[in-house]
Amino acid sequence: MTCRAWTPPSRGDIRPQADKLSHRKLTPRRRVKLAATDGVECNSYSGRAMRPEWLKPSDAYGWGAIARNVLPLFLLFCVAPLLAQRHAFAPWLLAPAIGLFLYRITVVMHDCTHHTLFESRKLNRTMGLLLGAISGVDFNSFRQRHWQHHESYGRTGDPQGFQYLSLKGMSRGELRWHFVKPLLGLNLRDVLAESIVAPGNIARTFRNGELAMVVLVQFSILALVTQAANYPVLAVLPALSGATFGLFFSQLRGIAEHAVVGENEAYVVRSHVPSTLDRIFLYDVNFNYHAEHHAHPQIPSCHLPSFHRAAGLPETRGSMFDTLRALYDKSIPSHV
Repeated sequence: MTCRAWTPPSRGDIRPQADKLSHRKLTPRRRVKLAATDGVECNSYSGRAMRPEWLKPSDAYGWGAIARNVLPLFLLFCVAPLLAQRHAFAPWLLAPAIGLFLYRITVVMHDCTHHTLFESRKLNRTMGLLLGAISGVDFNSFRQRHWQHHESYGRTGDPQGFQYLSLKGMSRGELRWHFVKPLLGLNLRDVLAESIVAPGNIARTFRNGELAMVVLVQFSILALVTQAANYPVLAVLPALSGATFGLFFSQLRGIAEHAVVGENEAYVVRSHVPSTLDRIFLYDVNFNYHAEHHAHPQIPSCHLPSFHRAAGLPETRGSMFDTLRALYDKSIPSHV
């Protein structure tokens, strides 16, 4: 099987105004690329009629995704001051888990940007704003930058390009540094524009009244994690965890989805086989079906597995961690 560059959907198919996209009008021979972990591309398309049930979000699915990520996060916030009673260092051991759940919340929030997590558009926006306030991400900026990613992935101008565009030709030492640097907070500058503390976002949320919810949510988190200011130093624990471990997990997923592994790959968007380890550390809401999502962003994630099977697309091979391992194996040894 030979590799061929995938032609991404036209700008008219996926754009920031896609909130208004009709769920009844779909291009019939939409091509989907599924790149396996060895870099081989499988091009296919579905010319079959889109089933109406594939376009209907599930509220139960949406609430379940929120509950399994928000509740453990707030439990960790409550546990942190209890650990501080034992030892001053103990709460900081929670940073990887807190960062992980802050990241996972942004994955769930992603579906709100497409109005596909819940049936109600208003509920999608409201919960998107709330999840953003919890994770420290401005929902409106996140949505805008995400649609830019849909339009420009694999090319200069992709807001997520800092995660994967520069990897080709890296030595293994350089690749290891690229993997590790988010843990030092060095990716923060690339995402600061979509933070709730970015000056432009503060000004906009103040004008439209959304700032009050952000402040209320953040003060609630601070009250929990510091036990009503009994442990004030823990106030920085959520932000520090998200800016390091949260961005670390986010970058790993971005690399697995879009990094070039094969010599002739271009504009890569890659799906992966379901994996328990991936599901814990790298994705939720069926994000492993990423090629299908890019080709049909109007399909709620709850239906992506059914769409993948019914459309007769090639079976995905390998997990996200398999792709990361393949990328490392194909990198240039540091001593060369």
